[in-house]
Amino acid sequence: MSSPFQKREGSHSPGDSPQNTGVVEGERSSTEKALSIKVSAQENLQKKQLESLGKIENFDWKAVPPPMLAQMLVNIPFKGGQGEPDYFLAPWQAMIFAMRCFELGLSPFSDEVWFNPKNNKTNVTLSGKLKLARLQGMKLGPPHFERVTRKFNGKEDYGYKCTMSSGKDYAEYTAWYGEWAVMRSPVWKEKPDHMLMVRATEKCLSFASGIGVSELPDDNDLGKAPDKVELPSVESTNFTYIEQERKQ
Repeated sequence: MSSPFQKREGSHSPGDSPQNTGVVEGERSSTEKALSIKVSAQENLQKKQLESLGKIENFDWKAVPPPMLAQMLVNIPFKGGQGEPDYFLAPWQAMIFAMRCFELGLSPFSDEVWFNPKNNKTNVTLSGKLKLARLQGMKLGPPHFERVTRKFNGKEDYGYKCTMSSGKDYAEYTAWYGEWAVMRSPVWKEKPDHMLMVRATEKCLSFASGIGVSELPDDNDLGKAPDKVELPSVESTNFTYIEQERKQ
């Protein structure tokens, strides 16, 4: 039995009219043309970028023209703080970052430095401080750690004392959990001992080399964000720098 909906020979549906067919083909042609223009523009942009990169004669970042260096830096995402999105530098921030890195002798593309967009300051990481110490000719030995305890506000507190030697002299710094723990940080929650040792090493190195010793911790370092519970206020950790007697 033939279907009552079977299309009869010679008949046309409304969508098959020559006018509608022409409209569809016209829309398809416009879409393809727009896509072709977009692809062509991307190819031209990539060609110009390659021509610009061709001006770089070597991989020394200090030899890269400043405008080009800033253009590179504005395209690199920086990891935001806890609960904050990643961020990109504005061109003028990228120039400040590059200039400070040039002064320090540290690469802006490494993990040795990072840029704080809240105060537009360049911060040196632990690995950056180690490199600067070596550049200054300091021969630092490996850090030695000792787990220590104390009474803090009537409760047991603990920390790690870091000792670093630079030949005849050595420096010590103790990072206490009660002073440095960032309660909102997942890393601090999961690995508090590791983070205390990193903090103790960084501060010990700062006092031993003078690199970043005048830097003051901000609210992020102390875990004092406005929406979080503040950590107890305690006196600064004592720092001891002892000059050993020379061996005759």
